[in-house]
Amino acid sequence: MLKKETKIKMIWLVGLTVLAALGGLTQAAGDSGLTKTEADGYLQWFHSLENVYQARQEAQVVEGNLLYPFDMPGWEGDPNRPYRHLSISKALTQLESQWALEGRQKVGSALVALSNARNYTNLSEYDSALVWYQVAASLDTAGHFRREIGRESLAAATAGRDSLGMARHLTNTLGTVDIIGREGEIILAYRWSLINQDIETVDHLIQLVEAQQANLTDRLRFWHAYALNWRAQRSLCLTHLKVLLQSGGLSRDLSETQRAWVLVAVPDLFFLAGNQYTAAEFYTVIKRSEIGRLRSWGEFQLANIDFLNGRYASANAGFSKVSDGKRYGSWQDSAREMVDIATELERIRKEGEPYGTASFFSP
Repeated sequence: MLKKETKIKMIWLVGLTVLAALGGLTQAAGDSGLTKTEADGYLQWFHSLENVYQARQEAQVVEGNLLYPFDMPGWEGDPNRPYRHLSISKALTQLESQWALEGRQKVGSALVALSNARNYTNLSEYDSALVWYQVAASLDTAGHFRREIGRESLAAATAGRDSLGMARHLTNTLGTVDIIGREGEIILAYRWSLINQDIETVDHLIQLVEAQQANLTDRLRFWHAYALNWRAQRSLCLTHLKVLLQSGGLSRDLSETQRAWVLVAVPDLFFLAGNQYTAAEFYTVIKRSEIGRLRSWGEFQLANIDFLNGRYASANAGFSKVSDGKRYGSWQDSAREMVDIATELERIRKEGEPYGTASFFSP
């Protein structure tokens, strides 16, 4: 029974391999890869990330991811924060005691209302914060604080899990004509929509951002590319990733994980388009990474390319290395299964060589 199941799985996977190979020949066959500037930019991104990673490892510091939804580094600490919270709490206690007597007339400017909103946010009183953000928006007739109010109110609604508030703020975001100054707000809208798998809102955001792509910051371009990839608009995603590569190897205000995603996404997109040669070049680069997840993925994809081209012994070695290494993702389960399949296909290939079956195994 076990042998029969293994045989069925092998037949299915070989069929899938043939389809993938044929598909690769018909998809984007004219894509020649990256320009020299883009390829150099890719290497700069890689070496920059490696240097940051090595320095952080030596200093024994954890990665400084930006926390969602407030975009603050996860490792950032402030020993004076408890005293700051105490002063904020006292200020809000005074505000609330006066509110019943003096009412809204006490608030004379958008800046004061914005300050009140931020104080409530710092105390995690998101419902009250959203009320004050609304007051600030109504008082900000000149639009001086449009950028801050838009991003911070959206973040507060997210943190407070206020679905109705999010719907209202997202409607305002999607209705904007000019994204300049509202990049942070749009990034939060992207992240919320992606987390909740809201296809309709993601598509609206893609249309909004694509119409103004000349004005994109690097962080917004990253999230735009990420959303395009999620919606399987791969050619357009690669176009935006190429723009990021041309910007050089600095952080571009992205976390290490986000920069690593760019390094993986570029060859993955070429691989999915059937350009195995370009994909293999860049998988070979990340295979040399000090970052285990990057290195493992590069090895896994190179093993897949070997398998697709009938190099089963080499594929076997690659899949074995990935499956035996540190656990990073579900692809290692696939690698473990592919070890046995590659071994069996290599045995069949060798046994068939005297009978002229080599043509059946050529890509």
